[in-house]
Formats: sequence, structure tokens, C-alpha cells
Amino acid sequence: MSRIAITAFSGWNDAGEAATGVIEHLLEVWPSRPVGAVDAEEFIDFQVNRPEIRTDESGLRVIDWPDTQLRLVTPPNGPELVTVIGPEPSLHWKRFCDEVLEQLQTLDVTAVVSLGALLADSPHSRPLPVTAEVETLPAQAAEGAEHYSGPIGVPTVLARRTAAAGLRTTSAWVQVPHYVSQNSSPKAVLGLMREVQKVVDATIPLDELVEDAEAWERGVDELARTDEDVADYVARLERAQDAAGLPEASGEAIAEEFEQFLRRRREQG
Repeated sequence: MSRIAITAFSGWNDAGEAATGVIEHLLEVWPSRPVGAVDAEEFIDFQVNRPEIRTDESGLRVIDWPDTQLRLVTPPNGPELVTVIGPEPSLHWKRFCDEVLEQLQTLDVTAVVSLGALLADSPHSRPLPVTAEVETLPAQAAEGAEHYSGPIGVPTVLARRTAAAGLRTTSAWVQVPHYVSQNSSPKAVLGLMREVQKVVDATIPLDELVEDAEAWERGVDELARTDEDVADYVARLERAQDAAGLPEASGEAIAEEFEQFLRRRREQG
């Protein structure tokens, strides 16, 4: 039986904890069981992602290591899913991705949805932009299309690995407003979750997540009302996004607005 895998890694690629939030929500609403793991010992810097100690249900003191966990998720109606979640590795990315790929193949995974979240100049009061692209190899840029060039994280490396191995791989990324990046963003989680829903047959319960997203947006609205500079900056972003396609909505214009916002903050500080 072929399965779809959903992957997410905490850290640099997980703005607003949006990517890992999708996995955590799936594990919360549907039954799951562990089916694999990648041991952290060879790949994780434990001074960056420290192990944690706790008392288990039997009263024993146990250490939880920051391993990458693979779980088999069983929706009530629909095929099983495989979730992959853990911290972004500090070392040996190629070998790490090969280990994940090997376990996915053993679990009969034929398609992968790689999740990520990045900080961006997006207003919280509008739908947060989500991009989803199928990885193709060899990757050839379409004529006239804009493609990102620059530093990447392990989600991109793993997506390239799985695509090269013949697994249909989709990379989905959500933009998280940078001015509220310190806390988790359920609205960003919801945006990515709707992308996941497109490839999952079973209906994902979203009522609680929708409520959390609405409460988050109201909270940021309140924050903006108490800070004139933030309110002004958000209004400018809203106008730029609403006027998409016009010169005022260009990346250069938004970047200029952001620079002005930072300059005012420094002057007042």
C-alpha cells in the first residue's frame, strides 16, 4: 500500500512553528504509532537542541533525546500517512536525508509533502501566502520565472533527495509576518494545513485550529493598536498586498517600507 509522508523540522525553516505545528495537529486529531526514528547522536548538536528529562507514568526518570520521529497516522477514513518531525540537524545533512529516505521507502511511501515556514513582509490581517511546488529533477528554471537563490535548510535538501529517488515531492511554504515571529502562529499552521488537505483523502478536523487562528489575529490586532509604528507599518503592508500587481506592491517597495519602519524604531529608541 502506497503512503504519503508529511515532513517538518523545527528551527530555521519553521517560522512561527508553522511547519511542525501541522504535524503536531495531525498527531493530535488522529491515532498514530511510532514506526521509525533517526537517532540524534550523529546529527544533532545537543548544546543547541538539548535532551530533556522527565518522570514517566510509572514514576521512572527518563531522558528524551531530540531524535527525528516517524509515525504512522491512521485517519478514520482514508489511507495511512507517515509523519516525520524533529529538529533540523546540525551535522551530516546528506547522510541524515539518506536515512530518512531509506525509512520512507521501507514504509512504502510514494509521495512526500515537505513543509516549511519563512519570515516575510506579510500582513497578519490578510491570508498568509502559501507556495506549493512539485520538485522536478533535473530542476530547470522556467523561462521568465523567478526562483529563490540563497541559503537553504534541510527541508529543501530532503525534498531534492526524495524527488531524485522517484517519490513525488511537493514543497509547501507559508509566509509568517516577521513582526510577530516570536510566538507560534496558528494562522500560518492553518495555511499549510489547507495545502496538506489537498493531498489527504480524509477530512482533517480544523475547527479548533480555525478558532486559534482567529484568536491569534485578534491578539495581533490589539498589539498593533497599542503601537502606532506597528499599526502604520501593517497598514502599509495591507495596501501593498491589496494592490498586488501594481508598482506599489513590488518587493522593492515593501522592502523600502520595512527599512523606514526600522529607522523610525531606532530613532525613537
